[in-house]
Amino acid sequence: MTSAAEAILALVDSARGTRPQSLDDREVEEVLNIALALLVELSVSNDRIDRLERIVAAQGGITTETLRDIRYDGAEADQRQQAMEALLARVLRILIDPRVPTDGRPARG
Repeated sequence: MTSAAEAILALVDSARGTRPQSLDDREVEEVLNIALALLVELSVSNDRIDRLERIVAAQGGITTETLRDIRYDGAEADQRQQAMEALLARVLRILIDPRVPTDGRPARG
């Protein structure tokens, strides 16, 4: 049985011709393609979260709005804030990394 990743790699390997490119900069085009792929993944995740929220709300005898409006305080709020800050640091790492790029281009700033 072929995994989903193996199927995608096989599809890429079987591609013929040149890859269409609409932007002048190949790197920008690649980043845009990655961002669009992540958008699709996020859309699927949001759909799954919505379904789970509806199931949990129905089984708990509350509305989805009540479930979504739950606010945390104390240690739970701190943990959620730390998780959000860690996520932002991982995502924006390239913008906050003070090291000089290895390709010789000057650092941002």
